[in-house]
This record gives sequence, structure tokens and C-alpha cells, in this order.
Amino acid sequence: MFFDARAVPTDNVLETDLCIVGCGAAGITLARELSRSTVRVVVLESGGLAFESPTNDLNKGAITGLPYFPLETARLRYFGGSTNHWGGLCRPEEPGDFEARAWIPESGWPIGRGDLNPYYPRAAAIVGVPVDDWDLDRWRARSPFPTLPLPADRITTVVAQVVESRERSFAPRYRAALDAAPNVAIHLHANVVDIETDESGRHVRRVHAATLEGNRFTVAAHVFVLATGGIENARLLLASDHVRPNGVGNDHGLVGRYFMEHPRFIAGLILPTDRRLPIGFYEPHHAGGTTLLGYLSLSQEAAVTEELTDVQVRLAPIYDPAVQAALDSPDVDKLRELADWLSGHDPVDDVGEDLSEVVGDLLSWRSAMIVGGPIPVPLPEVVDEVIRRARAGDLEGVIPLMLGDVATAGYRQLTGALPVTAIALSTRIEQVPNPDSRVTLGSERDALGMRRAELHWALADLDRRSVIRTLELLGAELGRTGLGRLRIDLEEESDTWPDDLAGGWHHMGTTRMSDDPAHGVVDRNCQVHGIDNLYVAGSSVFTTAGSGTPTMTIVALALRLAEHLKGALA
Repeated sequence: MFFDARAVPTDNVLETDLCIVGCGAAGITLARELSRSTVRVVVLESGGLAFESPTNDLNKGAITGLPYFPLETARLRYFGGSTNHWGGLCRPEEPGDFEARAWIPESGWPIGRGDLNPYYPRAAAIVGVPVDDWDLDRWRARSPFPTLPLPADRITTVVAQVVESRERSFAPRYRAALDAAPNVAIHLHANVVDIETDESGRHVRRVHAATLEGNRFTVAAHVFVLATGGIENARLLLASDHVRPNGVGNDHGLVGRYFMEHPRFIAGLILPTDRRLPIGFYEPHHAGGTTLLGYLSLSQEAAVTEELTDVQVRLAPIYDPAVQAALDSPDVDKLRELADWLSGHDPVDDVGEDLSEVVGDLLSWRSAMIVGGPIPVPLPEVVDEVIRRARAGDLEGVIPLMLGDVATAGYRQLTGALPVTAIALSTRIEQVPNPDSRVTLGSERDALGMRRAELHWALADLDRRSVIRTLELLGAELGRTGLGRLRIDLEEESDTWPDDLAGGWHHMGTTRMSDDPAHGVVDRNCQVHGIDNLYVAGSSVFTTAGSGTPTMTIVALALRLAEHLKGALA
């Protein structure tokens, strides 16, 4: 059931068995799982059912170190959390992501891939992945496009799936079920501002919640779970410093440290020997009932031999300017909207207008013809362009001129064979755990009186070396197989990063998992070390960033935690 926390009387105490703070992917998964039990659950969600700027502005904070997204844009504070702007890319972690690697400091989870295998299939269904299958050979057989013929012992292709846009937000998918759950009470507009422990600091008595309208109340529970994201989890623990001056769970100074992302930037360029090099497998395409996307990466064996962290390389084709303009045109955007509407995925504001524009574009051939005679005749300038491109071996470049933007996009989707002038290499790094990359508290306070978070994002030398060496090995294989030449645009000796460096909106590591309290904030069950009834859910518990995308693993970990909590609260 849903309640408005702004109506809770000041100083009221809500009593429950389990209190979950946050209602994003982790919080919703936990609440759904516990809704099938007799456990009384209170969920405190900062926002309402829709985006509200005053609430989201509570995320604001300073950024030092490497440039990063404004913190108020990096996370959403309302029901559904950041699944409300999730891009839908899904891939589980590999077994090697959980293993200790001697050349990567502080690597090695206390759990392995086998501990999550029982939960990944359900997690895939929960996030909206239609096919729980990540085997490359099976996807090769289903895809209309081939993978590049590169030796799998050094360079491998990995696959991700893209969840359909209508399936990505947890809010519309799970709101009704949670509203109908008699043992789950979700209080909207409730911002937790403090965790109150007993005098020893080893047991949480209650959490203090506040609304922007001014009323404040508390929740007393047997067990508490923080599920507010990689920055806010750390912020709340650090801010709760009444008993322990360094904050709750911070006896070893690790809360907020090891902030990780999946850094990405354009690091190089492929000049293919054949401009029709088939790279359709490495662009989003429909295959076997899902939207598939391929990446290039070092094999695990090569990464171990070279002592590198994981680097995944996305191929971004660069087309002839006329072709690129056609693919980026508003008419093609309208076609995509209509396709989503016809498949029942997304609403369209004005179907008639969109349909008119698409049909008009499909009739673009008329502007290239002299009409009025017995048969249409191409204009002289069109004939000249066709001859020029035919001599250059690029007749596909005539498609936008002769048939329009929509036909160009359709040709690419069907064949994956539009000639490219080059292929940009967008690299994504499994960031090395770095204690200097961290979340701390600043001196500025938000509208509720809490100190704002400060993010200092820092990368390590191994991050840079991993990108460069991965591209060197890829370039060697491209040359050996005659597929093309590779140019690396990242300098090994430089202490700067490319201007287009960005993250993937993945906040990981600030309450990392380890069985040793000197190396982690939570244990293998996500329980905060030294506190008998406080847990953390979400990607802040990740020990390493891994090669997968975090959302599905967040949900798998939440399913595992829910099972543990059912036993603890029985």
C-alpha cells in the first residue's frame, strides 16, 4: 500500500519488522519478495510517483577530481528510482569478475558467480530481459549478422541485451502489485536523514525521516536495509555520526571509498580494408526475440596473461556525411516512434503527423526525378552523383538522394552493410578499485539540513594501460587478418584523459563487500560489519565493477538478500 509521508504526524513512530530505505531496483525487488511473506515491511521513498525538482535537488553535491555528471542528474529520487531513466543494457557478470586478480588491488569478492547463478534467471525476468541466454555461439546462429573473424583466444565477442523501453522502469511494472500487498507500506516523500544506533553503535534502533514540508517522524524496526544508491548509501552512513564520529559502519574508514564507474570514451579508430566490413552484430539489432548488441573484448585468458582489467569495445560506424545525415534525420526518428507504437511499446503524440512525414520521406524519389513525361527521368545532377559514386564503389551513398532517409535506415537495418568511412572505438573500462575515488560529506547542507555529498572520481594507471594494450592487441589481430588498421588516440605517458570521458551512470563500490572488515563495509550477506541489524542493497556493495552492467546483478543480489532476510526475520 502507498502512503504520503507528508501526512504522518510529527514525532510519530512507525513500528515494523523490516524497514527498506529507497525504492529503486533493489528496494522494489526486496519489497516484492517480502510481500510474499508475513514480514511487516515499511519502505521509505524520498520522492513521489513522478519527478519533482525540489526532491531531486537533494542529490546535488560538489564534484572534484575527474569531470562527472551533475549529481542531481545522475540519480532520480522518486518511485522506481533510476530505472526511470535506465538505458536497458543488460549483461551478467562473468565468473572471473568475482575472482581475486593479483594485479588488480582489492579485487576478489567473498562470493562467486556460483552464488548468484540461482538468482540470475529470475533477475533477468524482473528487469525485462526476454531471453536468459548469453552464449555467443547460440546468438551467432540467431543473429542475421556475422561476428568479426577474430581469434577467440585473444579477442572475443560478448553479447548484451537491450530491454525494450516500455519494460525498463520498475515503477509502472510493479506499482500495482506493491499497492495490493497488505504487509508492505510504501511511504512516499519520506527522506531518511539519520540512522540512530544504541550507545554501542552496534544496533540500529530507528531511522529518522523528514519531508520537505517540514514534518519529521521515525521508523523503528527489527532490521533495516539501505537501498538508496552508491552515493546516497554512503552519504547516509557518513552523516549518521552521533554515536560514532566517523559515521555508522565506518570503523575502518571505508564508507564512501572505492567509488567505481564504467568509464567510457572514444579511444581509437579502425580504418577497414573493406568499407563494407560487416559490423551489424555490433550495433543494436533484433535477434531471437530480443534486441542484441555485441562488443569486442579481450578473452579472459588474454586479460590474465597481460594482467589487465576488462575493457569492452563498442564499434561505432562513421558513415558518409549524406548517409549519416539520413540516419540522424527527424523522419527516421518518426519511423522509430511509429514502430514502437505499432508494437504497443510506446505512445505517440500525433500518429497522423508522424505517418505523413514518413510517407512523405518514402516519396523522396520524386524530388530526384523529372516528372510529367511518359516515365520519370533522373535529374542531370542526380545522374552525375550516381556516376561519381559508382566509380568510387559507393552506390549505397545514393540511397538518401534517390530514395530518402527512411529507405536508408531500412537498408542498414536489413543488411547491416552500409559502407563506412571508419569505425570509432568506444571503450568501456572495468575501473580498478581505487581508495582515492570516493564519496565524502561537504560543508554545504541541503533543504533538510543534511550535509551534501562530494564526489571525487579518480582512475588508476592500470585503467589507462588496459585500454591501450587492449587496442594494441585488437589492432594486431585486425592487421594479421587483413581486416584493417587501428589508430590509438590515448597517450600512455599522459596524465590527462580524453575530453569525452564519461561514466555509465553506474555508481559502485562505496560500501564494498568483503568478509574482512578491514577491506569492506558489508559481509557476504550484505550486512554492515559490526552492526547486527543493518544491511545494504544495490551496486554500492560491488567489490569490483566487473564486465557486466550492474542492474541485473543488483536485482540478483537483492533476491539473495531477500532470502537471507526471510530467514533472519522468521
